[in-house]
Formats: sequence, C-alpha cells, structure tokens
Amino acid sequence: IEKVGRSLVREADRERALGGVEHSSSELRPNPRTERAISEILSVSRTDLILSKLDDTEGRNRSEHASHLNQHSQLIRELYERGSVVRDGVLITPKENSSFAQPPTVTTVEYALKRLEPLVSGSNAKDLAQQIVDYGAKIAGDSADRDTQIKVFNWIYGALDGRHDFLKADEKISRKETKEERFDRSLREIATLAEEMGKLEPSDRHILLDDVHERSEANDIDRNEEELSLEAVYEQALGRDEFQPIDAKGSTSDFQGFERVELENTMNLSRLAADMSKEERDRWVSVRLPVLDEMLESGTSVDALLKPFQNHIYQTAKNDPSNKQAALDDLRFATVYIGHQLKQPESRLRHSNPRYRKYASMLDNASSRSELMDAASRIRHENARLGLQWGTMTRADKEETTQALTTKEMQFLFTEISPRHYTSEMTALRLSYANSGNAARTRTEAMIRGEIAPGKEAFRLIESLESRLERRSLTDSLSATKHFLQSLRTSNDELRYKNGFDHSEAYRRLPPDERDYVYQRAVIQKEKLEAKSIGAATETQVPARAAIFPTEGAAAKVAGSLRDALKGDLTELLSNNPSIDGRELTARTIRMIDNRLEKLATKMASEEHVISWSKELGSGMSQLLQAGIEHRNGAR
Repeated sequence: IEKVGRSLVREADRERALGGVEHSSSELRPNPRTERAISEILSVSRTDLILSKLDDTEGRNRSEHASHLNQHSQLIRELYERGSVVRDGVLITPKENSSFAQPPTVTTVEYALKRLEPLVSGSNAKDLAQQIVDYGAKIAGDSADRDTQIKVFNWIYGALDGRHDFLKADEKISRKETKEERFDRSLREIATLAEEMGKLEPSDRHILLDDVHERSEANDIDRNEEELSLEAVYEQALGRDEFQPIDAKGSTSDFQGFERVELENTMNLSRLAADMSKEERDRWVSVRLPVLDEMLESGTSVDALLKPFQNHIYQTAKNDPSNKQAALDDLRFATVYIGHQLKQPESRLRHSNPRYRKYASMLDNASSRSELMDAASRIRHENARLGLQWGTMTRADKEETTQALTTKEMQFLFTEISPRHYTSEMTALRLSYANSGNAARTRTEAMIRGEIAPGKEAFRLIESLESRLERRSLTDSLSATKHFLQSLRTSNDELRYKNGFDHSEAYRRLPPDERDYVYQRAVIQKEKLEAKSIGAATETQVPARAAIFPTEGAAAKVAGSLRDALKGDLTELLSNNPSIDGRELTARTIRMIDNRLEKLATKMASEEHVISWSKELGSGMSQLLQAGIEHRNGAR
C-alpha cells in the first residue's frame, strides 16, 4: 500500500516516490496475468472504442451523432441508424429480415397433424400437433436457420415413429415396451428437453427509443434554424423517416428480434486508457499495474488497494485542485482494472484462497524441470492427504487450516499461463499434472496403445521393468517383475535387493496418468509371465502322459487325441482358476476324464481299450495332478 501511495502523490513528489516502486517492481519476475491484461487493453482498436460508445451522443442530436460516427466508420453509422445500442458491454442490433420465404413445411401444424394421425387417435392428434410444433421451436431456438429447424423436427418425428430414441437410451428401459409406451416416453423426453432449452433462450427485451426520439425532436424545435445546415436538415429528416418503433411481433416492420454481440471485456479499461497521455499510460503499464497485481494476488483487500488512490484525491483537492480530475480518473481506472482482474479465475483464486496462492507460488518459483516435478507431486500428495483427513479433523483444526483445493481449482492451478522463465518441457510437464479422473484414464490408455510417449522418468521405469524379462528362466523373470511392483511402494533403502535408482521416489513424482501407465504395464507383464509359467509346467508333464497311452495302430491315434483334449482342458482350468485348491482340482480333473472317455466310447469299435485306458489313466493322472499341485505350491 505504501508503494502505491508513494506513486500517487502529487506531481512534484512523483519522481522521488516512483523510484522506490520501480526498484521494487524490477525485482519481480514479469507477471503473466499483468502482461495478458495489458495486451488486452492496448489491443483494442479505435473503431472498437467508438463502437463501445455508440449511443453516447455527448449532447449531439441524432443526425449530428450519425454524421460524427460516419467520420470514423460507415458501418458504425449504419448500426446506429438501425437502432443499435450498447448495454453492459453487449451490442444489441435489431435483426433485419433479409428473406420473406415461407417457413419449412415440417415446422407447420398441418404437417404435424399428418404425421401424428397414424400414431394416435384423431382428436388427440389435433391437440398434440400444436404442442409438437411448440416443442420443436423451443428446441431449435428463435435464431435457428432452416436447416437446423428441419433437422430438429425430423429427429422429433423419427423418435415418435419409433425409428430411433430421441435421447440416449437408458439401459434400464425395457426393450419389450409397446409402441404406445415408446410414444409416451419419447413425448415426455421431448417436452422435458423443450422446457430446458426454453430456459436457455435469451429473453429479448425491446428497447423503447420513443422517449429518445421525442427528446431529439424537442431539441430540434428549440434550435434556431440558422444553426442547421442544408446537409444537417436533410440528415435529420432522413433519420426521422428511418426511425420506426419496433412492434412486439415484428409484423409491421422489416425488423424481427435482436442480434447480440458481446464486446471485449476490457472495453471500459481501453476507453479510460485511450483518454490518458502516453506518459501517464506508460507509467500505469510499467509501474502501477504490476504493483497492483502483486498486492492483489498476495491477498490484500480491494479496499486497502484503493485507499491510497482515495487519499491522493483528498490531498490533491486540498493542495492542487487543478489536478483533482486526474486523481479521480486514476481511482476510476484502478477500480475498473481490479474488477477486471478479479473476473479472471487465476487472479481471483490467488487473491481469495491462501492454499491456492501457496501452491501457485511453489510452481512459479520452480526454475528447472526437476524442481517443477518435485513441487507438482508434493502439491498433489499434500492436497489429497488433506482432503482425506478433512472429515476426521476437529472443528478447531478446520478453522486453522485452509480447505483442500477442489478438482476444478487444481485444474486451474496447473493450466495457468506459464511464467516467462518456463521452458517448453516445463510447460508440458505442468499441464500433465492437471489430468485426473477420465482425462487421466484416457491418456493412460493412449500410452498403453503407443499413441502418446511417456515422460523421461516414466520411460526410465519402463526400461527397468522390461530388463527383467532378460533373466535366465521364466521363474526368475516372474520374481524380478514382482520385485519391481514391490519397489514402486517401498523405498530403495528398505529393499533386500537394491535397484539402480529409487523406483518408489521416481514413481511418486510422476503425473497421475504416467503413474497408472507404469503400474498397468507392470501388472500386465506379471500376468503374462504367470500364464506362461503355468503352461510351461503343463508342458513338462507331457512325456509322462504319453507313456500312459498305447502307441500302436488306431489305439495310438485315439490316445493322442484324448491326450491333447485333456491337456487343453487342464490348461484352461488352471488359467481361469489360478487360486483353485488341490481337492477341487482333482475332482474337476476326474469329471473331465469321464466326459472325454464317454465321448470316445461312442467312437470305439471295442470297449476293451476304453476299460484298459481308464485304469491306466487313473494311476497316471493322479501322479500328474500331484506334481502340478506341488509346483504351484512352490511358486507361491
């Protein structure tokens, strides 16, 4: 406040006061939010400034003001003569009917009646026809063109006919509903949507300019005829002829409805800046605005920020009355600027939320990619921990602690304008921490498909994971992959077998989508290795199975097919039920053998082979099952 106050003293003391402020502001890094606001203020053209003051006549009558506007832009004069006005930063212009074409047939009541008669009874069709037309008009909107109206009404009639659902079908809706039930459901959906769309439609307020016209005519009568030139008299008469009040329905005029164009949010600031001298404007840009933003984002109240300007008005009125208007203009500009900045989410959150301000400062002060990663990961973990603990905190602790940031606030935090010292890698890294929920899952799936490359740290972890596939045996690779998963949640110092670098620390610093990617890759690798391990254990027992079956003639072929079928059944059983115990495994295997033997018995010419093989299978398979169970217990 003292800095701003010193910069606002009267002209004789300004040089001394500005020295301290300039020294203070030069030590600060350029504020990207200040730079953005300055760019918006200075980028407004002169034509836009005149357009923002379209109906500000400054005492001129209608024809004189039209001539004044014509000196700058014929377009602006045309807008003025059509009855355009500016209200709250919005240019409102009566809409001109450029075409008198008939409305599309599909939007008429007659067409609606024709489409509804096959679906409902005659009396009900007449009642519903007008409702359908009204619903379609609300859904399409007042400013819809012909193509939009045709698409909306065709979609409505298609839903009523049963060709498609009007809205996305709910899974709970029964597909066995009758035509009448489907028609009623579609009609309810149409009515509900029309009601909601009607609420979103802007209500056109007809701007009554009768009083303005009457005052203009009264002023013209009071003026002496000598003051009006021939050109002015002609323009004044032309203005009276063109000016016609707009009726409610637009039936007696060539105008119907209004077009709204939102002007720049910084238009008021640009107008005030345009009235300043170059020296004064440069002083605001280089000194005052950076200091105002610095104090605003540090949590200083608006009243405290404006108090030096108010004191300066008092001192100027007392000591230098000739500069009082300049002091008032400074206060007005500062007030509008602060209001504009508080409309921006980043500045508003920095001003009102201490936790957001702290986290934003941590990110802004990071000078390298590593520092930014440390700060971002620490912010996410700290905020998540506070959010989980908030429900169990006492009332006194809650009063002393700022609440955790919401998901939307966290997105604003990581998607702010990057400071000037950020590199492109730092900007991309900061944006990656903004992903959460569905956005993070989408990016993770894209990384698994290979569409997006992970960051350096994630890639380093993936290299460590893939190197574990190069072990001497399948069992060693599986054990090494399980060790990798344990390393993600255990510090390197606490591991029995150390890694080349601390996997848990690197994993903790990753953005959410990359953490999920590394973990899913590890789980997928582990599951594939376990499946191969089970298959390898089954393959090692094949010679023992082959010894069970006869190997001569047709009996050998049948035995081979039985062996292959049982092998496939056992592999599928163990893959689908990895946690099956020995007793259930034995029972399920015996049932599979009986089913296969029953099928073989129908194909054999003699049952003697089946009886012989069943006895041999009973003893051989019991040994095989026991070996498989022991192998599984050893793997566990």
